[in-house]
Amino acid sequence: MRPSIQPLKTTLIGGVVLLLPVVVALAVVGQGIALVGKAAAPLIALLPDKSVGGVALATLATLALLLLLCFGAGLLARAALGRRLSESFENRLHALYPRYTVFKGMTQDLAGEGMQGLQPVLVSFDDQQMLAMEVERLADGRVVLFLPGAPDPWSGNVVLVDAARVAAVPAELGALNRVLKGLGRRTARLLGSAA
Repeated sequence: MRPSIQPLKTTLIGGVVLLLPVVVALAVVGQGIALVGKAAAPLIALLPDKSVGGVALATLATLALLLLLCFGAGLLARAALGRRLSESFENRLHALYPRYTVFKGMTQDLAGEGMQGLQPVLVSFDDQQMLAMEVERLADGRVVLFLPGAPDPWSGNVVLVDAARVAAVPAELGALNRVLKGLGRRTARLLGSAA
């Protein structure tokens, strides 16, 4: 009987999918540093050829300029024009690189902004119940839900159901994500009085 290479193949592909957003982010930061370094070359030429803690002042100045540029871009993104430009760019990026949504969600989670406004709920179907996130309520009374997957709560399906099928879960979104990542472990604690 020949040993199967399927587990090795699956693990390798999983590693690539996990590392791809990190590699893309590092490449973007590297390109950003190179661009800012070139743009700031006249300013850097004025600095003395010294180092602080083994890091050249030119490198520190480049990083400081890059951080200021990111801060300025963040301020622009909060303005109405910036939001429109950002949404247009993100729509194109989602089409070219679908896993961008996952990467963005992870970075927003680190900043405490991930999936803001979503409420954990329990939705009843014919013969089962599912943990979900309430996205919004429509004018006709239906509820838009995101049914997250496990162990990856960033993938799933969007469904519309009658409001009578939805019960709020007295928990934070982070607790729901931990239950999903744990393949359902600690569901009783999550549901609390809603069980």
